[in-house]
Amino acid sequence: MSTARTMHEEVAENQLDDILQDPGSARVFAEWRRRFQEGNYDPQYVAAIGQTNRDPKYWPLEQAASFVHVHTGLMSGLYGHVSISVGASPGPDADREGNAEKLRHVHRLFAAHLDMEQNGADADGDLSWEQGISLNRSSGLGLITDCGTAPVRMLANVAPWKVPLEVGSSKPSRTFLHLHMEGGVARWPYDSDRITLLVNLETARLWRSSAGQAAVAR
Repeated sequence: MSTARTMHEEVAENQLDDILQDPGSARVFAEWRRRFQEGNYDPQYVAAIGQTNRDPKYWPLEQAASFVHVHTGLMSGLYGHVSISVGASPGPDADREGNAEKLRHVHRLFAAHLDMEQNGADADGDLSWEQGISLNRSSGLGLITDCGTAPVRMLANVAPWKVPLEVGSSKPSRTFLHLHMEGGVARWPYDSDRITLLVNLETARLWRSSAGQAAVAR
C-alpha cells in the first residue's frame, strides 16, 4: 500500500533528479552526505533548514537534496536569514498552550502567532514584523580563512511582512516550498532557544532606508 506524497515531497524528488544531473551540484550533495554520515556539521544550522525524528545521516536522499538546495540559496545570497531570540526551546507539539506562552517572549521586533488548532494547516502559525528589519545575506563571494572559505556577509533590508512559522520537526522540503511559495519561513526547531527567519530575497519587498533605521534582530 503506497503512502500519498505531499507537494513538498514531490518537489524534493525533482530536486534530487536535478542535482544528480549536474556535476557541480552532485559534488556538493555528496559532500553533505559525507558530513551527515560523519556528524561533521552544525546541528543548529541543519535544524534551522530541516529537522525530523531521524538523524540527518538517515534522511531519504530527496530530503538531503532539499537541504542542499536551501543551503546553496543561503550561500549564494538568494536567501537572507536572521536569528531571533525566544529564550526557550519548544516543547512537544501537543503542548500548544505552553509553546504559545514561550512565543510571547519573542524579540520585541516580532510577533509570533501559534495556531492552537492547526487542523491540517500548512504551518504551525506565523511570524510577523511591523517595521523594516535587516537580514544577513551572503555576497556570493568567498573569504579564505585559516578554517576554510567563508561567505562574505552583507545586509538586506526587508519591509514589514508575515511568513509561516514551523515549530519543532519540519522536513527540509517543506522549508524549501515555503521559501518559494510564501517567500519565507520562520523555523523554531526542537532544542533551540532561537527562531531562524529565512527569506527569499528574490520575492521579498526590500526596504530602502536611511542609515541606522533598519533594525537587526539578535
